[in-house]
Amino acid sequence: MRINKFCSLIGLSTVLLLGPLTAAQAQKPGLYVGAGVGAYSIDESDLSDNDHVIKAYVGGQFTNWFGIEGSWTDFNRTNSGSNRFEADGAGLAVVFSLPMGSTSSIFIKGGQYWWKSDSVLGGTLGASDGNDPFYGVGVKLGFNDHLAIRIEVERYDVAAINLYTLMGGIEFKF
Repeated sequence: MRINKFCSLIGLSTVLLLGPLTAAQAQKPGLYVGAGVGAYSIDESDLSDNDHVIKAYVGGQFTNWFGIEGSWTDFNRTNSGSNRFEADGAGLAVVFSLPMGSTSSIFIKGGQYWWKSDSVLGGTLGASDGNDPFYGVGVKLGFNDHLAIRIEVERYDVAAINLYTLMGGIEFKF
């Protein structure tokens, strides 16, 4: 009796795990645009705070698993005493997706972020512009072939400051 339950459990688990992967072939490549809002955290010098971040992006999904994405990200000004931080910039990343069903996927991405910053930390004026790598991971939950909700976590380096973001947004695919 236990063996039958165990075999049934393994069979059901296999179907549940492989089902989305076989349905993944239905996900179509295409162009997309989107926007997101969320929060970022900074913990540098005497400035340890969370504030708002917004992002707009445009991308191309060329296969079921590979795409390229351009973005603009704005980190809202945060300050504490004489310390302050504010930045914005443009990013370009490659995106690797693992389709989960016909419209949803999980993804990782990495690329370069070209930023402009206005920061004073520990009495020292930070760099005003530069570029550094960034990376992230997320999930896209599709409603249909054109509309999806996207939740992602990203890490940026701006003026030698580590920023961590958590964003949610909406994506429209053409």
